[in-house]
Amino acid sequence: MTEPNTKERILDSAEYLFANKGLRDTSVRDITTQADVHLAAVNYHFQSKDGLVKAVMQRRIAPLNRQRLELLDVYEQQFGTDPVPIEYALHALLSPGIKMCFEKPHFLKIAGQIATHPDEETYIIFVSHFEDVFSRFKDVFAISLPHISEEELMWRIHFLIGSMIHTWTNHSWLRTFSGGVCELKEQEQIINRLIAFCAAGLRAEEYVHRLQPDEQA
Repeated sequence: MTEPNTKERILDSAEYLFANKGLRDTSVRDITTQADVHLAAVNYHFQSKDGLVKAVMQRRIAPLNRQRLELLDVYEQQFGTDPVPIEYALHALLSPGIKMCFEKPHFLKIAGQIATHPDEETYIIFVSHFEDVFSRFKDVFAISLPHISEEELMWRIHFLIGSMIHTWTNHSWLRTFSGGVCELKEQEQIINRLIAFCAAGLRAEEYVHRLQPDEQA
């Protein structure tokens, strides 16, 4: 197995440190020390720390999105002119991310940091990577759920994405509050559970009843 080149060592070190020390608190010098490269190497390959953050995102998100769309292509071909069943579309959307939890866990810690700061430029850049994928899956869900209004579908996709991100980034919470009974161990089991949960939410009857405050309270 060949040793990673300078650029790859910088990316690997940045990903590890961003995940464990934080995007803000990790300096370029921290990264070059971890990677055992000269300080100038970051400027040479990435121009700046911001450029390095973008490269870290691109390296993981591009193949993730490619896997999602390739799976969706397979399912669309499989079902031809019929709508892609919700479970299959969800498998295409969710399974690559769950697999990344096991294979590239550091990046998903970074994604969690970014997702909790929507007012920052890094968040805007991060989200922009998913625009085409979001649009494609939204169209698939709309075809499979013609009785759901566009507004309601957007809310349900929002909740779906929240479930996905929470599963990525907060699985230590699950282990703690289940007393160790539940952990992210079996990829397929987690994928199937998440698909079942999200499919039920997408298919649910539209909730119109509004809870009223107790006037006698």
